[in-house]
Amino acid sequence: MVAIFIYLSLAAFIYIMQRNIQYMPFGKIEEPQHYGLSNVIEDYIITSDNVKIYSWSKFEGKNNKVIIYFHGNAGNLGDRYYRFKTFANSGYDFIAISYRGYINSQGSASEKGLINDGLAAINYAKSKGYKNNDIILYGESLGSGVAIQLAARGKYNAVILESPYSSILSVAQTNYWFLPAKLMLKDKFMSINYAPNITTPIIIFHGKKDKIVKYEEGVKLYNSINAKKKFISDDNLGHVQFDPEFVIKEYSKFNNI
Repeated sequence: MVAIFIYLSLAAFIYIMQRNIQYMPFGKIEEPQHYGLSNVIEDYIITSDNVKIYSWSKFEGKNNKVIIYFHGNAGNLGDRYYRFKTFANSGYDFIAISYRGYINSQGSASEKGLINDGLAAINYAKSKGYKNNDIILYGESLGSGVAIQLAARGKYNAVILESPYSSILSVAQTNYWFLPAKLMLKDKFMSINYAPNITTPIIIFHGKKDKIVKYEEGVKLYNSINAKKKFISDDNLGHVQFDPEFVIKEYSKFNNI
């Protein structure tokens, strides 16, 4: 009886706190100049459900392409400054959003909410004159699920995914094998259900030593994609550890730029 009580209490705690586990914003975002990012605009984007989300953007690249960046579940935009610096140095414009519930943004995070945030970022790009074929969707870990769902709704220049999953449900079932994740999980991010409908070229990067989102998750997602695709792995890298310069160079080769 004691064991059952402990198990049920643990399950109830995880169910109640699951979004705090799944979405983990922390830290403080300094001004872009603090990170060595010049001419980066701090702005707020209003979503279709009237949530104000914080963003960084830069619109002076040489390639007339804009990378819309969807970050992972932990930390904040400032933690990814080196990625944005690489994009700018490589001639790309970029828009990076801080999801609802994350640093400097309103609201609370959820799957539906993050998709709305992503749609707002795309509309923001279009308001600056970019067409669908100018837009590159870049999803890091959690953000891969956002990029996948958005790509299933329209054709873009490319989708770049780093450490993606077939679904958050699959990751949860692996990491919380002792719980009925299928019944408990609110935000399942079923990327594998959306991937077959995508017509945009997709390039995936996944380290074989990834202990957070297993390498096999990326392979499973890759196998479900019908569009032009490429999978790049590294035997020695873990979770989202690819050099952004390498990622951009491989994307350029993949998309014949």
